[in-house]
Amino acid sequence: MSKSNSITRTITGLLYGLALITSLTVNFYTFYIFFFIVLVLGLKEFYQLAEKKDIIPQKNLGFIISFGLYISSYLIYVNEKMSYFILNIILALTFMLFAVELFKIKEISFVNIGITILGVIYVALPLSLLTFLAFDTSNQYSYNLILSLFILVWLSDVGGYFAGINFGKHKLLERISPKKTWEGVAGGLILCIIGSYILSHFFQIMNVYTWLVFGVLVCVSSVIGDLIESMLKRSANIKDSGNILPGHGGILDRFDSVLFAIPIVYIFKFFIL
Repeated sequence: MSKSNSITRTITGLLYGLALITSLTVNFYTFYIFFFIVLVLGLKEFYQLAEKKDIIPQKNLGFIISFGLYISSYLIYVNEKMSYFILNIILALTFMLFAVELFKIKEISFVNIGITILGVIYVALPLSLLTFLAFDTSNQYSYNLILSLFILVWLSDVGGYFAGINFGKHKLLERISPKKTWEGVAGGLILCIIGSYILSHFFQIMNVYTWLVFGVLVCVSSVIGDLIESMLKRSANIKDSGNILPGHGGILDRFDSVLFAIPIVYIFKFFIL
């Protein structure tokens, strides 16, 4: 990586981090709008990846279903009946995918329908679950858990990068991501555990031992999430999912680790916290 590219990547990363932290800490609505934008851009990139493989997803229905899912995740705290009403509409629209496919010219219906739904599951569902992580047990907005999630994902990336560069010898999954090593994973895990211990003194939402478990889960799931996006990009024969973030690529390149970590943290919160 050249010096200019490194500077561009650093500036973009700082601006992205500042925007995310600001959106979380101001109030619920800035958080909600920020991740709605992430949903729109991420789903757009996902469907563009599919189109590179000559697949024709039903993008309009995919976006409508995703928006409905995201909106209903908030309405369940405000108007539960309206939330369930929207979910019923989403269910009906999902079956509309099959009817619309009847009028498509290219006969790859299984793939078109599957990719449309996969976009909803891969992008919209995790970001909708993020709303449930934004409320505490008294149904008040709290950014502590979400901010901790992102901090630990970042620490996992940083620890993985430096450990991989300096000590990486044993490939993790070479056919998917040639640069990832077991030493890098170990470095990310160590930094995540340290970060979890430090966070336990700032956000007292669980005891220190639960924080350590939380850190391990976030690190492991973030590595898997990164590998999943690498697999999708390799399948589409591209390097980056987009170019909206100079030096980083697309939205999916930046949120790949988080998209898989969010459902894991949601399950963790539901059963543990």
